[in-house]
Amino acid sequence: MARNQEPPFDDPFYRRGKAGRTPFTDDALPPNSGLEEDDGEEEQPQFRRASKRVPVRRGALAPKTATRVRAVLSVVLVLAVLGGAVYEARSFALHSWRFRLRTDADVELAGDASNSHAQVVEKMHEMIGRNIFQISLDERKHELEKIPWIESASVVRIWPNRLKVIVHERTPVAFVALGGRVELTDANGVLMELPPHREYSFPVILGMNENEPLSTRAPRMKIFTRLMHELDDGNGAGGVKVQYSRDLEEVDLSDPEDVKVLAKGGIEPILLHLGNEHFLQRFMVFLSNVQKWEQDKGKLKSVDLRYDNEVILNPDMQVAKPAPPPPPPAAQAKAVQPKKPAVVAKSKPKPGKKRK
Repeated sequence: MARNQEPPFDDPFYRRGKAGRTPFTDDALPPNSGLEEDDGEEEQPQFRRASKRVPVRRGALAPKTATRVRAVLSVVLVLAVLGGAVYEARSFALHSWRFRLRTDADVELAGDASNSHAQVVEKMHEMIGRNIFQISLDERKHELEKIPWIESASVVRIWPNRLKVIVHERTPVAFVALGGRVELTDANGVLMELPPHREYSFPVILGMNENEPLSTRAPRMKIFTRLMHELDDGNGAGGVKVQYSRDLEEVDLSDPEDVKVLAKGGIEPILLHLGNEHFLQRFMVFLSNVQKWEQDKGKLKSVDLRYDNEVILNPDMQVAKPAPPPPPPAAQAKAVQPKKPAVVAKSKPKPGKKRK
């Protein structure tokens, strides 16, 4: 059996084929004849690098930018939808008949408004027939607070067509004599009309004018408040608190440096000058000595207690001397020359005799 004469696997002629053989010789070719520079195995096709890259089609924006643009557009679209819904809802709320005040019963009045009820109803009656969402709550609040009796007010909407008004009235502390009428005032000097069918027990304040500004009345009312607080801090027999302010009938605040009060305690009410301080101490001096003074001096009209070590009884009873009548016109034209005082010449002393 003939041996297979095929060349070995690593024979260069086997790899190169017939192109590597010469017709002139069967000898082996030189080691480097017909071989490639790299004698290693050829690379497999799946690991070969492509000689030309495949072109990739790209968009006008980068992927990240495109994602952001889509997110912004989504937000804008959502906001536009919400804005349209809000606009439609607002238009419906402002123009629908369902949200209109029909009668005075749609206005609820809360809080203490016993003295200003009629005025509040009159102010709110102007809103009947209007849409509750077209009514300015702040404007209504300011209009209500212009009523003298109202110290603070607030207005609240109640679904679907009602308003709730909450007011707080001022607290009167005294009567004020204004010309021929009497009104009430609070601690800040705000004047209020007397309500019907109400009774109060306060002293009457004198020395105020309705035409003077509130900035003038307010400091005087602070003096009045201090006077009342000091008199109500006094202790009676047994250390029991006594409200001596109830003994006052009138308080004259025309002179802030000299507060005058018409107080009970004597045969008749007596006018007391209390100054601007130590009201309780001076009032206690009056209560402790008024009976003795009336026994010694008789009926008292006024007492000046402004001085710590001295009490002046009936200082307002002093009758001023009447002024002399004016001279006639003819006498006024004549100029009266004053007489020169006589000059008395001093006599010179005589010289004494000289002794021999």
